[in-house]
Amino acid sequence: MSEQRTARTPAVLAGLVLLASAAGCAGTGAGGGPGAAPGSSGSGTAARSSAAASPASAQPENGVAALAGAEIVQRSVAALKEAGSVRITGRGSSQGQTVTFDLSADTAGNCAGTMGLSGQGTFRLVKLGTQLWVKPDEVFWRTHGGAATEDLVGDKYLKTTTDNTDFSEIGTVCDLDALGSALVEQTPGGLAVGKPVTVDGTPAVPVTGTADGATSTLTVATRGRPYPLRMERTGGEETGRVELKEFGTPVPTETPAPSDTVDLDRLNGDGDAPTDPSTMSL
Repeated sequence: MSEQRTARTPAVLAGLVLLASAAGCAGTGAGGGPGAAPGSSGSGTAARSSAAASPASAQPENGVAALAGAEIVQRSVAALKEAGSVRITGRGSSQGQTVTFDLSADTAGNCAGTMGLSGQGTFRLVKLGTQLWVKPDEVFWRTHGGAATEDLVGDKYLKTTTDNTDFSEIGTVCDLDALGSALVEQTPGGLAVGKPVTVDGTPAVPVTGTADGATSTLTVATRGRPYPLRMERTGGEETGRVELKEFGTPVPTETPAPSDTVDLDRLNGDGDAPTDPSTMSL
């Protein structure tokens, strides 16, 4: 590997870490309000399929609108757990940076989709078990990699694993169990139940709580399964808005072929042994 290419690699990894850590912060910040979602695989797909047979407005009321805020949160968590998978879209701001994301994730820790950081590009993401693939776009390469590294990697995925501590935040965002546990831990007390609203045609009720100068709102479906449909956070250092949909839809499990990948752990090495990312100057 040329000196020019080797020298560029720390900048590339630093950029990916920046995207990953910002996404992790914004992900937990955006949903750091009441509710959110641990999950485990189960019979959720069947439940979703039967519910999809009729519009949400035509489904029977589930009774959560008459409950206290904490109980609504618990019901929504249980519904998401039964679904086992979900698509999460939205954006969040943390430390002056805006992260966007569109991910399908499940309770086995698998996920697929895109993440991006304002002005610094986006990357496609595939995670299956402990294996992780990321594919930056041209804007990312122009911002962080430069022509030499872009030429080295080309139109391929960078492959690593969740054992790479630089990417631990992505592992958390992709795992509904881990992300849900983190969000539930941040649920504030003194929850208030608001007036009925509609989210994408689905009748729902908002549950709001305030803590540390930030107001967080979880909006839960009041017909059919009491799924958490939206999470918002305003005020404080971390803000954001997340939409949840496609409950119970399996996460795509197709992974990039070896011929379409470059081993990130070897990218800065001599090709004979992996390089420990912790020894790289970021």
